[in-house]
Amino acid sequence: MMQIERRQIESSLCIKGFLEDRSGDHRYFHHIYKGKRTGISTKTSHGSKDYKTYQDELLNKIKKHLRLDTKEELRDFLVCPMDAEQYNQILRVKGLLPE
Repeated sequence: MMQIERRQIESSLCIKGFLEDRSGDHRYFHHIYKGKRTGISTKTSHGSKDYKTYQDELLNKIKKHLRLDTKEELRDFLVCPMDAEQYNQILRVKGLLPE
């Protein structure tokens, strides 16, 4: 079982090229590539204590939102061995970003 702190998730998203939008009940993170939104986004909750640490169920949702295939890719993205360019390369290979 994987567990990651919400603050770590949010920090990693910002470092990897996501723009944070704090409007509403959640924090939305929109992927920006070459100055434009790519349509890839995810969200975190800034509500209850239950959402300070994300576990498998919520992490799987974030993995899908980020268009990553494996828990290992997600872990590398969130714990930082993967940088923004490596993430963008994964998206390019999948045809989600222009060359």
